[in-house]
Amino acid sequence: MLPFGPMLGLFLLGAQAQKPDPPQAAPGYRLVFSDDFRKIDLSPDGRGAHTWYEGLWHYTKHAPLRNIRPGAHGLRLVWERGQPQPDTTISTISADGKQQHAWRYGYFEARMKWKPEAGAWPAFWLLASLNQYPTEMGELDIFEGNGHYPLSFFATLHDWQRDPDHPEKLTDVRNNAPNNRFDLPPGTDFNRFHTYGVLWEPERITWFFDGRPLHSEPCYPIFKRQDLSLVLGMQMGSDWQVGNAKGVTARNMTLSVDWVRVWQK
Repeated sequence: MLPFGPMLGLFLLGAQAQKPDPPQAAPGYRLVFSDDFRKIDLSPDGRGAHTWYEGLWHYTKHAPLRNIRPGAHGLRLVWERGQPQPDTTISTISADGKQQHAWRYGYFEARMKWKPEAGAWPAFWLLASLNQYPTEMGELDIFEGNGHYPLSFFATLHDWQRDPDHPEKLTDVRNNAPNNRFDLPPGTDFNRFHTYGVLWEPERITWFFDGRPLHSEPCYPIFKRQDLSLVLGMQMGSDWQVGNAKGVTARNMTLSVDWVRVWQK
């Protein structure tokens, strides 16, 4: 487990002021990270000791920092047509991988809303850093939305491994598709705030929507060996291809995040 130092103390002070109760999905857990995004400690250049970093360590292009907007009603991650990177993402991994807030096991939850429309691809997920784990990388998608499926909750595990003959290539050697799409009740409106969560335990991973369990999967071995960092983003892409503008008419799309929290035993 990576140390948080003084920054963790600030998170806990804020959390104590709010006094959120442990979620029903994780009785007996304690709050170890909380951000309500009224302000955001965002690195200006992807490096240094900060809470959040724009993009991910492997991105070569970047979204404008103006599209990451904290405020009285939480965080707005805005994709706008024409920006260099086809998504606006923040993570707790620095660009060089030297600074990160990461966890192994726990309950991870965010309260979010977004508009289902062609090309909208909001995502709340956990990812390891290849700077720390150079040959294999776990990815736990807590929630992915797809504007073409306005009543579906997508949740996927990935085990990425580097090809020894082609070091630049990562192969998804294991995932839980096609058992990763869960249809929600009629009347569910993603335009309204909902909570999206996952309980990551040593033997099992369980996804939650508004505090109710949706599905469980066995924990792959890779998830027992790695610490994972938080990622939040609004991606643009059709047919599960980031940057694919087929059918996309929106000039901008927004993921609004009221808060994000991490609980551990």
